[in-house]
Amino acid sequence: MRALYAAAALTAACSSGRAVTPPPAVAPSPYAPAASQPAAPPTPPAKPRADPVRYGPSAVRYLVHRQLHIQQALGDQNQMQDLGVRIFVALAITGPADAVGYPTTVTVDSMVADSGTPPRVADNLVKVRKLVFAGRVVAKGEFVNAVPSDSALAQSVVQLLGNFRDFLPRLPAGGVKPGAAWTDTVETTQKGSDAEGSRRTIMHASATPWGDQAGVPTLRVESSQSYSVSGSGKNAGQPYELAGSGSANGTALLTADGRYMGGESRDSTTLTIRLPAQGVSVPVVQLTRTTIAVLP
Repeated sequence: MRALYAAAALTAACSSGRAVTPPPAVAPSPYAPAASQPAAPPTPPAKPRADPVRYGPSAVRYLVHRQLHIQQALGDQNQMQDLGVRIFVALAITGPADAVGYPTTVTVDSMVADSGTPPRVADNLVKVRKLVFAGRVVAKGEFVNAVPSDSALAQSVVQLLGNFRDFLPRLPAGGVKPGAAWTDTVETTQKGSDAEGSRRTIMHASATPWGDQAGVPTLRVESSQSYSVSGSGKNAGQPYELAGSGSANGTALLTADGRYMGGESRDSTTLTIRLPAQGVSVPVVQLTRTTIAVLP
């Protein structure tokens, strides 16, 4: 099971009134119906601007609900585990941008484990309070050069938290307009004190026409991706190697001024973890569902 957590850590990589005095009595006049006043037309939602949607300065709070289902086979035994967590996140993008991107902080206010999450995992989650990641958001939406305020705490919950690199939907460098479609290839590496891994992703995405979310014009971005992963390291002093592949699909909503309004994604990963010291290979399947909603 320990190797399982190491693998997941590598792949995981917000009226008043007044009284009226009646007039003096007067002779009644012939009845005449009062002219009716036409009802005021409803205020139409603001029209989205014609410029491409790009990320820029904003401050939004989110509730991220992440659920993992993990299966692994060791010898003749199959083991399954379900993990879940609600993460309260504040994303602040400030300007102006520098040569890398916009200065950005992601603050994890707290993490609350779902019912049924193993106690040793849940105990780590309750320790997370005001964990801050400081970095840059580049034009395409990646959160890069992230540095946590407490690296040890961040590492202890990396399986469920990640490092927010792909928290924002990936966009073309020049922004996105309704009806646009694009393909992107991303190669990333992740290094820790006792592990390192790499991931190569090919993503296809498209943007639908403008829609409406609670009176706010929003652009819906739909994406699908396939990827391969590899890595190695030590867990509890024992070396391991891993390799595998996966696929994911998701949807995301963006406003005309570049605010991320939440979305949903599903991810399926198949890994093989090799333990040289024991001379065994462990197949692992990990299913992840993430939903992100904006908080008031």
